Amino acid sequence: MLFFDWHYFVYVALPILALGFLASNWVKRTYQRYSQVRNASGLSGVDVARRILTGAGLSDVTIQVIDGELNDNYDPRTRTLNLSRAVATGTSVAAEAVVAHEIGHAQQDRQGFFAMRIRSGLVPAANLGSQAGPLIVIAGVLLSAFTGSTFGFYVALAGLLLFAAVVAFQLITTPVELDASRRALRLLAENGVIYPEEQDGARRMLRAAAFTYWVALFGAVLTLLYYASLVFGNRRND
Repeated sequence: MLFFDWHYFVYVALPILALGFLASNWVKRTYQRYSQVRNASGLSGVDVARRILTGAGLSDVTIQVIDGELNDNYDPRTRTLNLSRAVATGTSVAAEAVVAHEIGHAQQDRQGFFAMRIRSGLVPAANLGSQAGPLIVIAGVLLSAFTGSTFGFYVALAGLLLFAAVVAFQLITTPVELDASRRALRLLAENGVIYPEEQDGARRMLRAAAFTYWVALFGAVLTLLYYASLVFGNRRND
Protein backbone atom coordinates (compact mmCIF):
# COMPACT_ATOMS: atom_id res chain seq x y z
CA MET A 1 0.00 0.00 0.00
CA LEU A 2 2.82 2.38 0.90
CA PHE A 3 4.67 1.94 -2.37
CA PHE A 4 1.64 2.27 -4.66
CA ASP A 5 -0.37 4.91 -2.81
CA TRP A 6 -0.38 8.17 -4.78
CA HIS A 7 -1.38 10.01 -1.62
CA TYR A 8 1.99 9.08 -0.14
CA PHE A 9 3.95 10.44 -3.11
CA VAL A 10 1.89 13.62 -3.44
CA TYR A 11 1.40 14.56 0.22
CA VAL A 12 4.49 13.03 1.84
CA ALA A 13 7.33 12.07 -0.47
CA LEU A 14 7.22 15.07 -2.81
CA PRO A 15 7.04 17.76 -0.08
CA ILE A 16 9.88 16.08 1.82
CA LEU A 17 12.03 15.76 -1.31
CA ALA A 18 11.34 19.36 -2.33
CA LEU A 19 12.13 20.83 1.07
CA GLY A 20 15.14 18.55 1.45
CA PHE A 21 16.49 19.77 -1.88
CA LEU A 22 15.94 23.40 -0.90
CA ALA A 23 17.63 22.89 2.48
CA SER A 24 20.61 21.07 0.99
CA ASN A 25 20.99 23.64 -1.76
CA TRP A 26 20.79 26.54 0.70
CA VAL A 27 23.47 25.02 2.94
CA LYS A 28 25.80 24.24 0.02
CA ARG A 29 25.40 27.66 -1.59
CA THR A 30 25.92 29.46 1.72
CA TYR A 31 28.93 27.30 2.56
CA GLN A 32 30.47 27.84 -0.87
CA ARG A 33 29.90 31.58 -0.60
CA TYR A 34 31.49 32.01 2.82
CA SER A 35 34.22 29.45 2.25
CA GLN A 36 35.54 32.03 -0.24
CA VAL A 37 35.52 34.78 2.39
CA ARG A 38 38.77 34.74 4.34
CA ASN A 39 38.40 35.29 8.08
CA ALA A 40 40.16 38.34 9.49
CA SER A 41 42.14 36.35 12.06
CA GLY A 42 43.79 34.21 9.37
CA LEU A 43 43.38 31.14 11.58
CA SER A 44 42.67 27.75 10.05
CA GLY A 45 39.76 25.67 11.26
CA VAL A 46 42.07 23.58 13.45
CA ASP A 47 43.64 26.70 14.96
CA VAL A 48 40.19 28.15 15.62
CA ALA A 49 39.19 24.90 17.29
CA ARG A 50 42.27 24.85 19.52
CA ARG A 51 41.77 28.46 20.61
CA ILE A 52 38.09 28.01 21.41
CA LEU A 53 38.57 24.65 23.13
CA THR A 54 41.30 26.14 25.34
CA GLY A 55 39.26 29.23 26.09
CA ALA A 56 36.16 27.20 26.92
CA GLY A 57 38.04 24.80 29.20
CA LEU A 58 37.64 21.88 26.79
CA SER A 59 41.31 21.09 26.21
CA ASP A 60 40.65 17.38 26.70
CA VAL A 61 38.61 17.24 23.48
CA THR A 62 40.59 15.61 20.68
CA ILE A 63 40.63 17.09 17.18
CA GLN A 64 40.57 14.69 14.26
CA VAL A 65 40.60 15.46 10.54
CA ILE A 66 38.26 13.29 8.46
CA ASP A 67 37.47 12.90 4.77
CA GLY A 68 34.22 14.21 3.28
CA GLU A 69 32.43 17.53 3.00
CA LEU A 70 30.04 19.11 5.50
CA ASN A 71 30.16 15.96 7.66
CA ASP A 72 31.82 17.67 10.61
CA ASN A 73 30.62 16.41 13.97
CA TYR A 74 31.35 16.04 17.66
CA ASP A 75 31.39 12.50 19.08
CA PRO A 76 30.47 12.59 22.80
CA ARG A 77 31.46 8.93 23.26
CA THR A 78 35.12 9.63 22.55
CA ARG A 79 35.05 13.39 23.13
CA THR A 80 36.38 13.89 19.62
CA LEU A 81 35.85 16.87 17.34
CA ASN A 82 35.79 15.49 13.80
CA LEU A 83 36.52 18.16 11.20
CA SER A 84 36.34 17.66 7.45
CA ARG A 85 39.62 18.40 5.71
CA ALA A 86 38.33 21.55 3.99
CA VAL A 87 37.10 22.97 7.30
CA ALA A 88 40.19 21.92 9.25
CA THR A 89 42.59 23.61 6.83
CA GLY A 90 40.33 26.44 5.67
CA THR A 91 40.80 30.02 6.82
CA SER A 92 37.32 31.15 5.92
CA VAL A 93 34.28 32.49 7.73
CA ALA A 94 32.48 29.26 6.84
CA ALA A 95 35.20 27.15 8.46
CA GLU A 96 35.15 29.07 11.74
CA ALA A 97 31.35 28.91 11.91
CA VAL A 98 31.30 25.14 11.38
CA VAL A 99 34.05 24.59 13.94
CA ALA A 100 32.33 26.73 16.57
CA HIS A 101 29.00 24.96 16.06
CA GLU A 102 30.54 21.56 16.73
CA ILE A 103 32.39 22.90 19.76
CA GLY A 104 28.99 24.12 20.92
CA HIS A 105 28.03 20.44 21.11
CA ALA A 106 31.21 19.68 23.05
CA GLN A 107 30.27 22.38 25.53
CA GLN A 108 26.76 20.94 25.82
CA ASP A 109 28.31 17.56 26.56
CA ARG A 110 30.62 18.98 29.23
CA GLN A 111 27.79 20.87 30.92
CA GLY A 112 25.41 17.90 30.78
CA PHE A 113 22.90 19.73 28.58
CA PHE A 114 19.65 17.90 29.32
CA ALA A 115 18.27 17.86 25.78
CA MET A 116 21.53 16.46 24.42
CA ARG A 117 21.47 13.64 26.97
CA ILE A 118 17.90 12.79 25.97
CA ARG A 119 18.88 12.78 22.28
CA SER A 120 21.77 10.43 22.92
CA GLY A 121 19.42 8.09 24.75
CA LEU A 122 16.97 8.12 21.85
CA VAL A 123 19.52 7.14 19.19
CA PRO A 124 19.03 3.33 19.44
CA ALA A 125 15.22 3.61 19.41
CA ALA A 126 15.28 6.11 16.54
CA ASN A 127 17.55 3.88 14.45
CA LEU A 128 15.32 0.88 15.09
CA GLY A 129 12.17 2.91 14.46
CA SER A 130 13.38 4.27 11.11
CA GLN A 131 14.33 0.82 9.86
CA ALA A 132 11.72 -1.50 11.34
CA GLY A 133 8.78 0.81 12.08
CA PRO A 134 7.53 1.25 8.46
CA LEU A 135 7.88 -2.47 7.72
CA ILE A 136 5.89 -3.42 10.79
CA VAL A 137 3.18 -0.89 9.96
CA ILE A 138 2.83 -2.28 6.43
CA ALA A 139 2.88 -5.88 7.67
CA GLY A 140 0.16 -5.11 10.21
CA VAL A 141 -2.05 -3.29 7.69
CA LEU A 142 -1.73 -6.12 5.16
CA LEU A 143 -2.38 -8.72 7.84
CA SER A 144 -5.51 -6.90 8.92
CA ALA A 145 -6.69 -6.48 5.32
CA PHE A 146 -6.24 -10.12 4.35
CA THR A 147 -7.36 -11.80 7.57
CA GLY A 148 -9.81 -9.26 8.97
CA SER A 149 -8.35 -9.85 12.43
CA THR A 150 -7.70 -7.16 15.01
CA PHE A 151 -4.25 -8.63 15.58
CA GLY A 152 -3.04 -6.93 12.40
CA PHE A 153 -4.18 -3.56 13.76
CA TYR A 154 -2.12 -4.01 16.92
CA VAL A 155 0.91 -5.08 14.90
CA ALA A 156 0.58 -1.93 12.77
CA LEU A 157 0.07 0.17 15.89
CA ALA A 158 3.29 -1.26 17.36
CA GLY A 159 5.13 -0.22 14.19
CA LEU A 160 3.60 3.26 14.41
CA LEU A 161 4.74 3.67 18.00
CA LEU A 162 8.18 2.45 17.03
CA PHE A 163 8.42 5.04 14.27
CA ALA A 164 7.27 7.70 16.74
CA ALA A 165 10.75 7.38 18.27
CA VAL A 166 12.11 8.93 15.05
CA VAL A 167 9.84 11.94 15.53
CA ALA A 168 10.86 12.21 19.18
CA PHE A 169 14.52 12.14 18.14
CA GLN A 170 14.05 14.89 15.56
CA LEU A 171 11.93 16.88 17.99
CA ILE A 172 14.73 16.93 20.56
CA THR A 173 17.48 17.32 17.93
CA THR A 174 16.16 20.68 16.73
CA PRO A 175 16.60 22.58 20.02
CA VAL A 176 19.96 20.85 20.59
CA GLU A 177 21.24 22.08 17.24
CA LEU A 178 19.79 25.57 17.61
CA ASP A 179 21.39 25.89 21.03
CA ALA A 180 24.75 24.77 19.59
CA SER A 181 24.48 27.52 16.97
CA ARG A 182 23.76 30.15 19.63
CA ARG A 183 26.75 28.91 21.59
CA ALA A 184 28.88 29.02 18.45
CA LEU A 185 28.43 32.76 17.92
CA ARG A 186 29.14 33.40 21.58
CA LEU A 187 32.25 31.17 21.61
CA LEU A 188 33.65 32.88 18.53
CA ALA A 189 33.18 36.32 20.08
CA GLU A 190 34.39 35.41 23.58
CA ASN A 191 37.62 33.91 22.27
CA GLY A 192 38.44 36.77 19.94
CA VAL A 193 38.18 34.64 16.82
CA ILE A 194 35.48 36.47 14.93
CA TYR A 195 35.45 40.11 13.95
CA PRO A 196 32.29 42.26 13.78
CA GLU A 197 32.28 42.31 9.97
CA GLU A 198 32.28 38.49 9.91
CA GLN A 199 29.41 37.91 12.29
CA ASP A 200 26.70 38.26 9.67
CA GLY A 201 28.35 35.63 7.46
CA ALA A 202 28.71 33.18 10.34
CA ARG A 203 25.11 33.78 11.35
CA ARG A 204 23.94 33.10 7.79
CA MET A 205 25.87 29.84 7.75
CA LEU A 206 24.29 28.69 10.99
CA ARG A 207 20.81 29.82 9.90
CA ALA A 208 21.05 27.77 6.71
CA ALA A 209 22.08 24.72 8.70
CA ALA A 210 19.19 25.27 11.12
CA PHE A 211 16.71 25.02 8.25
CA THR A 212 17.84 21.43 7.60
CA TYR A 213 16.88 20.48 11.17
CA TRP A 214 13.39 21.92 10.73
CA VAL A 215 12.99 20.08 7.43
CA ALA A 216 14.03 16.80 9.04
CA LEU A 217 11.49 17.33 11.82
CA PHE A 218 8.76 18.24 9.32
CA GLY A 219 9.52 15.14 7.26
CA ALA A 220 9.39 12.85 10.27
CA VAL A 221 6.07 14.29 11.48
CA LEU A 222 4.52 14.14 8.01
CA THR A 223 5.60 10.52 7.59
CA LEU A 224 4.24 9.59 11.01
CA LEU A 225 0.88 11.16 10.15
CA TYR A 226 0.76 9.17 6.93
CA TYR A 227 1.46 5.90 8.76
CA ALA A 228 -1.17 6.84 11.32
CA SER A 229 -3.70 7.36 8.52
CA LEU A 230 -2.94 3.85 7.26
CA VAL A 231 -3.26 2.28 10.70
CA PHE A 232 -6.41 4.03 11.88
CA GLY A 233 -8.00 4.37 8.46
CA ASN A 234 -7.75 0.63 8.04
CA ARG A 235 -9.21 0.21 11.54
CA ARG A 236 -12.31 2.18 10.59
CA ASN A 237 -12.78 -0.03 7.54
CA ASP A 238 -12.75 -3.26 9.57
